[in-house]
Amino acid sequence: MLHQIVYRWDPDGLLGRRGVVPVATSLGRDEVFGWHTRTRLAEAVTVDYGDPACPASSVCLLDTPLGVALIRREFAPDAHQRLNNSAHVLVGPRDSIAPFDAIAWGSLATRAPGALDLDRIPPGYGLKPLADERLAEAFEIAAGDLHERARRLGDPLEVLTAAVLRRPRARMALLPATAEDATVLLWGLQHLLTALLPGPWTFSTFEVDDTASDPKGAPRFVTLPRVPGTAPGTRVRVDLTGNGEPFDAHRELARRMVKHYVGEGWAGFHRLLNTPTEVHTLPEATRVEAIRSRLDGLAPRPEPRARPRRTSPDSPGSPGEPVEPPHEGTREMPRTPPTPTASATSSTAAPTAGPVDSNRAVVRCPYCLDLVRWDENDLYERDDRLRYERVDLSTVTDPVKRHDRMRATFMRCPNPTGDEEREHFLPTNYLIHEPPLVVGLIGDGLSGKTHLLAAMIAEIDAGGLRPYGVTHQPVDPAQHQDYLHNRVDPLQRGHMLATTVNHQGNLVQFADALLLRSGGRSRPIAFFDVSGEDLARGGREMQFLAAADAFVFVVDPVVAVDLPELRRLTGETEDMPGTRRGDRTFAAVMDRLPRRAELLDQPVTVAVTKSDLIRFEPPVDAWLGSHAPRAGVVDPARVAAESRDVYSFLYAHDAAAWLSPFEEFRRCTMHFVSATGARDRDGRFPGGIRPRRVLEPVVSILAMCDMLDQAGSERVGV
Repeated sequence: MLHQIVYRWDPDGLLGRRGVVPVATSLGRDEVFGWHTRTRLAEAVTVDYGDPACPASSVCLLDTPLGVALIRREFAPDAHQRLNNSAHVLVGPRDSIAPFDAIAWGSLATRAPGALDLDRIPPGYGLKPLADERLAEAFEIAAGDLHERARRLGDPLEVLTAAVLRRPRARMALLPATAEDATVLLWGLQHLLTALLPGPWTFSTFEVDDTASDPKGAPRFVTLPRVPGTAPGTRVRVDLTGNGEPFDAHRELARRMVKHYVGEGWAGFHRLLNTPTEVHTLPEATRVEAIRSRLDGLAPRPEPRARPRRTSPDSPGSPGEPVEPPHEGTREMPRTPPTPTASATSSTAAPTAGPVDSNRAVVRCPYCLDLVRWDENDLYERDDRLRYERVDLSTVTDPVKRHDRMRATFMRCPNPTGDEEREHFLPTNYLIHEPPLVVGLIGDGLSGKTHLLAAMIAEIDAGGLRPYGVTHQPVDPAQHQDYLHNRVDPLQRGHMLATTVNHQGNLVQFADALLLRSGGRSRPIAFFDVSGEDLARGGREMQFLAAADAFVFVVDPVVAVDLPELRRLTGETEDMPGTRRGDRTFAAVMDRLPRRAELLDQPVTVAVTKSDLIRFEPPVDAWLGSHAPRAGVVDPARVAAESRDVYSFLYAHDAAAWLSPFEEFRRCTMHFVSATGARDRDGRFPGGIRPRRVLEPVVSILAMCDMLDQAGSERVGV
């Protein structure tokens, strides 16, 4: 059993002292007095909340002479004084709280098993102890998500691992590190070093370095393993970006460990630690060298082989026959690609066929809507001034050099119909794989679709689709880096993004495009984020809509949902409850799409963005913080349940007009999402952003477009 102590502001508390003090506990008075005065507990429960970057919650694990203490600190965002914070503390013997359990319990915050509403706990000694099993429950809930997120932070995890290997008992100040990233990094660090440095471990996911000359501007940091009862000592500052960090033997070992951990997952790394002998049973002086030797002995993994195409001798597309181009109106993608011949290159290598390769599928240009085929004789590269210059690759025969040059080339669209005066170019990677998946984000200018797309790309770029068996690379590396620099990076630094610019007749280009690989297949996915004004006006520049394969309709609850807490956010010019007519861009898009039957064929998803503003409303509260029972597995029944709840929620709150995509498209899913996890303050997110479920719409689109190699995906959205 774990004893509990609740700290919050009180004029005298249980110990007759003023301040943030114990007010409720399952311990006796003498025991509470001992924990409060003989350990660093009194210091650890408070944080300098004058710091504007202080998170809403943080967690700290202390190893003290009295035992171990797990502290989850809370802070009300609208408070500005030190004494407004509170803390929930679990204390027990040293072996009663494992670091993995502590990280998992702290990461779940108010949803953690055994969590308390600290403001409503009655004062006194009447609290009951918490069963040890509650931490185990938290581990089961949080482990999958924490593990996958840790694998996405490979670069900072490498830097941190090297720093700890260099100075195993030093206190580390990590720069920069948000409380959320610190939690994930600690999780990965435990996986990597638990066998090399078994403990004791102490850490905090947020502190201010009070040794700095300017405490208000002091860095946020995490403390790492040190011997309990010793003086804190000087903190070693580690730049998680890698700037200034030495590339020594420790860094090289950390790089290899993290690479194996990211590639093989915890199960694979666990096998490395325990086969043939458990590393932690070896003498401490030889453990590092043992890990190094085991990494040296790893055989390279073979490349995955493409699935063979199942054909009958008489079927079209049998080996040796050219693939018939799809009909002009067809948007379906074949379930499996043609089997390559012996002379064909891999999906990533440059093609070696003639200039115009008739074996390659035709692709519909999203700008002029003409069907085009890749032509090696009309390739271009961009110079430093972003001008397109003709390039001849006929003399480049080395496959490695050829692939490297090809990845950054473009083909000028021939525009066979001649109806587009504006010259336009398509990336080679857009043309030489399976037909692209064009996805349009639809919503009014203030709906939050720009933030949603940036959060989606950030999650994909961090490996968020890898659990589903999908990897990625940029279609146009330069454009992808520009998007990360101009959109993703500012958002992750807490800056609010400007709305999409009105194109005013200019050629509408996709915001970003990625080449997705799944089950031996390669298919580009291009995201179009167009200004709401352009969408509503529906000019010729919006003709990409006719080429779109799927849509994400973004619903802004501030405008759509009739709730008291949202009315104060609605401007005077907004429609009043009961007279809302829906998003004008929804109707403009659906009116423009070619309709060959009663229902439109493109798969769509409806994303209720900014759901953090309604996170306390049922059923939003249940979905926004939920995770799939099995990571990387699409459950059609679970997707249908969320779609049902979103539909019911919008209908019940006078937002029926925003349900038109569900009524007009043959396949549709609906999701609660949040791109930032918090409301902005004067154009910034002072506590950082915490995206919630932003990949759910993308995963649903991929499932409905047959891009996930999973049984049952054909039932998603039906």
